[in-house]
This record gives sequence, structure tokens and C-alpha cells, in this order.
Amino acid sequence: MKYLFTLFVSLTLFACNNEDAYPETAMDTARAFIRSSLDGEFEKAELLLLNDQESVDIFKSYKRYYEKMPAETKMNYKKSNFQINEFLDVNDSTTIINYSNNYMNKPMEIKLVRNQERWKVDFKYTTSGNLPIK
Repeated sequence: MKYLFTLFVSLTLFACNNEDAYPETAMDTARAFIRSSLDGEFEKAELLLLNDQESVDIFKSYKRYYEKMPAETKMNYKKSNFQINEFLDVNDSTTIINYSNNYMNKPMEIKLVRNQERWKVDFKYTTSGNLPIK
């Protein structure tokens, strides 16, 4: 009986403290995606990716590129911090976030779209050049 109680308490605590809960906001989704990508944790990043063929294909290319990087470069990405430079709500279901990490020191943008009540990263935006008018 003591074993069952310990198991129940452990499972309850795990469920309550689940770090992998889906992000609720565009900003949280962007942060989770950027951090996962820098860390090479592509399974986590893919959960945040918009499920359209072009985004998936481009992300797979990025993954292959990352996997070919030297170990030192990957470690530098993992050690890097990032900052959000600009947050632009295009409308109620589209957000553009400009960010940079302190390893590359190069501003980059990602687009987030609200899809079925969840924010997703539209990865094809990174190569489309379809930037918002400011």
C-alpha cells in the first residue's frame, strides 16, 4: 500500500510540474522554440512548428545543417543566450518576433501564427522574405 501511495504522489507531482506544458502565448512559444533550436533539441522545437509541408521541409534542412556543425559550434549555440529585440503583433493571430543570440549577434525573425487555439512557428517565413510592412 505504501508503494502505491508513493507512486500516486510521484505521478501527481510530475503531472503538476510538467515542464513540457504547451506554451500559451506567442512570446512563450517563440522563447521555447528559440531555446530548443539553439540547444539542438529538435523534437521539442518540432512540436511548436506549424504543420505545413514547406515549414516542415525547411526545418528538416535546418536540422541537417545543424547536425553537420562542429561540436564546438553546437556547444557555443547551447551556451548562448538570446534576447527579444522586437515584438510585433500583426493581428490577433500573427506575430513577428525579432531576436538575436549572443553567439551569432545577428538579428533574426520568426513568425508565429495562431493555429487551432495554439501558437505555432511558421518556419517558412525565415526564408520567404515576406516581411511585414512597418
